[in-house]
Amino acid sequence: MKIFIGIVLSVLVARDTTRLYNPGIFIMYGRNDPSMQQEILLHIEKLTKENFDNFIDLLSECRESKKTRHLIITMINRLKKDAFSTSPKYEVYLGKIGVEWVAYIIIVMSYSTYIALPCLLIDELFVRENFRSLGIGAAMLQFCVRKAKKKGCGKIVLTVPARNKKAKNFFEFNEAVPIDSTCYQMDLFEIKKGKRPGKMTYTDFIRKKRINKLSRVYFT
Repeated sequence: MKIFIGIVLSVLVARDTTRLYNPGIFIMYGRNDPSMQQEILLHIEKLTKENFDNFIDLLSECRESKKTRHLIITMINRLKKDAFSTSPKYEVYLGKIGVEWVAYIIIVMSYSTYIALPCLLIDELFVRENFRSLGIGAAMLQFCVRKAKKKGCGKIVLTVPARNKKAKNFFEFNEAVPIDSTCYQMDLFEIKKGKRPGKMTYTDFIRKKRINKLSRVYFT
């Protein structure tokens, strides 16, 4: 199956183009035979206070599918505050087909001292399950590529879970190159509670053993 992506420049003329960053992305999908191909029109809009609830619905659906930390009201409030502050901490672009919100991509601007240029970090890309394999993810990604070029970025950075082979194949198919490095993170909320997320590893065991030993020394 082949997917063709092009830009439609003459649609939604009457709409508010300040919110509509891409008038429309025209996606054709189907077999090599043109008579068997179908087309969809994907609109990409920036996150606003009006469509924020739609974003939260998509984000909740993504969290449920990945079985990760669920959204709570304090997190939603922080997301809203950080998105619409004077200096937004992140940007979100939503994909819409007709009246249905089908995808989103979250980006954060960063800087690389190695190349002395800004870089664009893709924090998350999500497409609803019923709308996958239609080229929507590729269209959202290409939108970010164009945005990164306009911002003068030297590279786009993203992380993919090691076990997610589909995501790896998707990004590599779309010209992303894996780099030979290991990604670490320190969850400050979990450290504050004295807990570590996930299954205990050998490193966790040694750390716990060392802490217990120091505690015994301290109190004796």
